[in-house]
Amino acid sequence: MNYSMVIVLAILIDTGVFYALYNKRDIHHLDSICILAHVLEGRYGRAYTTDLVISETATLIRYRIGLKAMMAFLDFLENSGIAIIFLDKELYDGVIEVFKKYADRKLSFADAFTIYAVDKLDIGRLATYDERSFSGIVEEIVGKDYVEMLGKEELERILTKIGLK
Repeated sequence: MNYSMVIVLAILIDTGVFYALYNKRDIHHLDSICILAHVLEGRYGRAYTTDLVISETATLIRYRIGLKAMMAFLDFLENSGIAIIFLDKELYDGVIEVFKKYADRKLSFADAFTIYAVDKLDIGRLATYDERSFSGIVEEIVGKDYVEMLGKEELERILTKIGLK
């Protein structure tokens, strides 16, 4: 018998993580800096987001922070290597099933799509601060208190690398 197995690392990034990166007053701003630094370094393997997350994030940034920040977000995405999952008919049908399965959760359409994409594509890990929507559904959540899990040296390394130290 061959017991070897392939472990594929992947992470899907939700709206709050992107938004907090651009909102310096957000309680999770530093968490987002560190999460996305690790994502871009490949620590979580392949990185994904969805077109609906992009729509939510761009809209939030545009109206709460401004056009310049929104354009910076879109430029970041274009150059980040983060793969975008686009909603199609097959995925849409799956989202409807998520709504039926988790009817008690009051999920947004974008959140239901995120849940389906994480499951369907065997991503397994989600970067989010929205534990209310995803806790108990998504296998692993990365987000709140991320900075507290890092050692001081790692935080210093990240901040130095991006020019904040």
